Amino acid sequence: MAETFVTLTFLSAICLTASVFTKYGKWLSGLTGLLSILSFIQLPSDSIQQEGGAILVSIFILGMVLQYNISIGANRKVVNGIGGIAICLLLLNSYPKDGVAESIYSFTFNSNLQEFIVAILIGFIIGQMLVNITRFNQNLTIVSFVLYLIFIFAGLISTDSSLFVIITSGVLFGLLPYFETLTSQKVGSGEGRTLSLGLSTLLGILIIFILTYYSVKTESRIGRGSGATAVALWLTLAVSFLGLVGMLLPLTGLDHHPRPEAWGFRICISLSPMLLTFQTDLSNHVILGVIFAILISISAPMVLEKKASKPTE
Repeated sequence: MAETFVTLTFLSAICLTASVFTKYGKWLSGLTGLLSILSFIQLPSDSIQQEGGAILVSIFILGMVLQYNISIGANRKVVNGIGGIAICLLLLNSYPKDGVAESIYSFTFNSNLQEFIVAILIGFIIGQMLVNITRFNQNLTIVSFVLYLIFIFAGLISTDSSLFVIITSGVLFGLLPYFETLTSQKVGSGEGRTLSLGLSTLLGILIIFILTYYSVKTESRIGRGSGATAVALWLTLAVSFLGLVGMLLPLTGLDHHPRPEAWGFRICISLSPMLLTFQTDLSNHVILGVIFAILISISAPMVLEKKASKPTE
């Protein structure tokens, strides 16, 4: 019975993503979260100790965070679209194909409670960071980022896992609105915006390839030869393609940012590691390059543009 509800959760997440094309779907985030927690309730009591059980709890909290923000005015289509994609990827990467089996080990109540709390906080971090694109909350963002750092340094999340990639990609995505606001206050309408955009994009793609190559060649199954070059190239190609697609977002009406093409590029490459988890388990190797590419894109106008004046109040 639990597997039926997991399937319904996945189908609901697909509908959540597709709701960006309709005027319906206001309560789909909450429904997806509800189906997820119903799936978890029907699993063995120790399933929270397994990745499959814990991810259902995280998805429940994620769905509730999305639903709450929609109810207080966040852009429904944006939140549903991004949230639905994240939930689908979480299920595809973390829920086992054969379902959650009852463990042969016994766990204490405190141990189960600890894992339950961790799962709740993971769902909160992802949810809060994703809604930042349309409804930025500085205090909750700081809390989410601190929790993320604690999880990483305490070893609560394996840096080789798809869950780490999805959370990290979500954190990058959620921090971008802060830096967008910061740079827009310091940079006005300077000369050379096209040059700045072009050079920062090319340099960012080059940095992604170089750092991805040096990261990938540490994988024993790939090695240091042409295999590492080939893998780094196609990972870079995937990230670059998504970034270039993002530069077309202003054509859809998303042009309210001071530099909409650069904004679209940054938004899409920040989500690219998350999206790559659907195809490969090597997506964690692009994260460092993506971070540097975003920093270059953000700082380029302040360095390359001439006669930049602060925007008038």
